[in-house]
Amino acid sequence: MPSFQANLDTLLRLGGTAIVLVGVFLVVKPFVSAMVFAGVLAIATWPLFERLRRSLGGNPTLAATVMLLAILVLVIIPISLLSAAAADQLPAVVEVAKGWMKGGLHAPEALKRVPLIGERAYMEIESLLVDRDQLAALLERAMEPAGRLSLAFVRVLGDGILQLLLVAFIVFFYYRDGDRIVAVLRRASERLSGHLSSEVMTIVTSTTRSVFIGIVGTAAAQALVALIGFVIAGVPGAFMLAVATFVLSVVPMGPVLVWGGAAIWLYAKGEPGWAVFMVIWGTVVISSIDNFLKPLLIARGSTLSLGLIFLGVLGGVVAFGFIGVILGPVLLALGLALGRAWVSSQDAHVAEEVAATATVAAAAAVPGAEATEDRGKR
Repeated sequence: MPSFQANLDTLLRLGGTAIVLVGVFLVVKPFVSAMVFAGVLAIATWPLFERLRRSLGGNPTLAATVMLLAILVLVIIPISLLSAAAADQLPAVVEVAKGWMKGGLHAPEALKRVPLIGERAYMEIESLLVDRDQLAALLERAMEPAGRLSLAFVRVLGDGILQLLLVAFIVFFYYRDGDRIVAVLRRASERLSGHLSSEVMTIVTSTTRSVFIGIVGTAAAQALVALIGFVIAGVPGAFMLAVATFVLSVVPMGPVLVWGGAAIWLYAKGEPGWAVFMVIWGTVVISSIDNFLKPLLIARGSTLSLGLIFLGVLGGVVAFGFIGVILGPVLLALGLALGRAWVSSQDAHVAEEVAATATVAAAAAVPGAEATEDRGKR
C-alpha cells in the first residue's frame, strides 16, 4: 500500500507539472516570436546598454528607458511613417500600372545603346512582347486583385508595427532585469550541459550578436549604394527610398521592390535609359551585396565557417521563418560544440582505458621479473 501511495503521488505530481507546462506554453505561444526577437535585440545591443548604464550611475531602469526611447525614435517611428506612406500610395501605383499596361508594352529603345548586351537584350524582349495587346490584357487582368492585395498589405504592415511595439515592450524588461535573467539561464545551462555551460553561453551570445551585426551591416550597405544609385538616376526622395531599402533589406527580395519601383517610375516618365541603369545598378550592385557581405560579417564573430553560416541562414529561414536567420547559425554552432565535446570525451575515455590496461600489464609483469631475479641469485 505505501508503494502504491508513493507511485500515485509521483503520478499526480507529474500530471500536475505537465498541465502547468502546457498551460504556460499556451499562454506564451502568441508571444514567442516577439520574445525571441526581443532576446536577439537585447543580446546584440547589450554592450551599448552596459556603457549607458555605467554612464547613468548604474541605474538599470533609467538605462532601459533610454534604450526603449531610442528604439522607438530610430526604428519604430520611421518604419511606421514609411508604412503609412506606402499604404497611401498603393492605390495610386495600381492605377498607374493599369494605365501603363493599357498603352501597350514596349522594350526601351535606350537598351540598344548598352554596350555588348544591349542589342541582343532588346531583341529578346521584343520577341517576348510580340503580341503586346494580349500580354497587356493578361497583365491588366492580373492587376485586378491588386486592390484586395493592397488592403491585405496594409493589414500586414499594421500587424508588423504592433509586433515591433510588443518587441520594444519586452526588450525593456530584458534590459532592466538582464542580470537576473542571465543568472537563471546560466544555472539552467549548467544543469543541462554541465561543464559545457560556459561554452554554450559564449556560442549563443557571440553567434547571435554576429548574425545581428551581419543583418544590420548588410542593410546599411545596401541602403548606401541604393542612395548613390537613386541620386545618379535623379530619382526624387532618394534618402527616403534609401531608408526604405534599409528596412526592406531584411525581407527576401525586399530591396527589389524599391529600386524596381524606381525603375518603373523612370520609364513611365520617359527616361528609359535611366530605367535600364536603375535595373542594372539594382541587380548588380544593390541586391548582390546581400550574397557575399552578410555571410562575411556573420562569420567574423562566429565559430562557424563561411559555408556553414550560409547553410545555417538558409536552413533556418526554411525551418523557422524570418527568425531562422538567427536561430539557424546558433543551432549549428551549438551542435558543433556538443559534437566536439562528445568526441573529446570519447578520446579521453579511450585514453583512460589504454592507461589502465598499461598499468595492469605493468603490474602483472613485475612478479615475473622478481622470480627471474631470484632464480639468477640461486
